[in-house]
Amino acid sequence: MIRYVVAIVLTVALVVLAVPAIERGASMNSQRQVDASIAAIDDAATSLAESEELSPDGHPDPRRVVDVTLPRGSLTTESVDHFEITPRENGSYSAVRYVLEDGTTRETVIGEPIVRNDPADNESVELGGTGGVRLALTLQADDNGDPVVVASRV
Repeated sequence: MIRYVVAIVLTVALVVLAVPAIERGASMNSQRQVDASIAAIDDAATSLAESEELSPDGHPDPRRVVDVTLPRGSLTTESVDHFEITPRENGSYSAVRYVLEDGTTRETVIGEPIVRNDPADNESVELGGTGGVRLALTLQADDNGDPVVVASRV
């Protein structure tokens, strides 16, 4: 009888010790997935701005499509509560900020200014929900004729 009690106590102790490690691993796994998506957006935006030119009127704008993965909450991942790309006031880069379900907040920089839908506006790109999102990045002219990367969902 005492063997069963000891076995149950040891099992419960191991589970209690493993839960924080599983939660930490889930947060790190989500951060890795979101950071990979941010790197893909940065690469596409930089490539677009550096290797393409603005299209003449009546021609399609240069474009890159990026698959962004926002993880769903599970045993091995934390879900993303908020994901936002904000162009900075000086217009030379964008800041990316995301918040995971466990409260982890991360910020990083994308080397190009990225705006939502309209090159004349300075609106942030917000992605909600979880799962895969396709983001189209196009190179368009702002009001001054300067190239701007414009993001929209596909």
